[in-house]
Amino acid sequence: MPELLPTGHFLVDPVALDRDDLNQTYCELRNSYKSVMISRGVFRSKADQNRAAMRELESKLRAIAEREASVRQEAYEMLEIVTNVVGELEDAGDSLVNEFGAYQLGRRSYQGGAFIGRLIKAVIRFINRWTSTKQQLTAMVDKQQAMQATLTEGADGTDR
Repeated sequence: MPELLPTGHFLVDPVALDRDDLNQTYCELRNSYKSVMISRGVFRSKADQNRAAMRELESKLRAIAEREASVRQEAYEMLEIVTNVVGELEDAGDSLVNEFGAYQLGRRSYQGGAFIGRLIKAVIRFINRWTSTKQQLTAMVDKQQAMQATLTEGADGTDR
């Protein structure tokens, strides 16, 4: 690519130039203009390529953000399940301990027969809650495996 001449190289008023100098200056201007137009085309082409790359990068970033948001939401759902499971088991365990304590006190005073029914009901509630929480735990494990698969897909560079 030819070197562009500085503006000071060209006279401000071409009246003082003879025809040969005028023709030569015109040719130099034309070549400089041609060089500028080529450079402009190269610049525009690279700018277009950069815009396309930026759009592609933006779409990939959006996909990653959406995937991360989905995983985050699933993690919060799993945390809620775990919290509920632990809470239910604590409640069932507390109820069982309280009823067993009441049965122990009632047994000492020979009134254990009345408390044994409540103790059995507490055991049944505990078993029902245990069964329910195991089902929730199974659902949570399934979600965890799905989340792990989603994260693995994102880590190996493939898009869904």
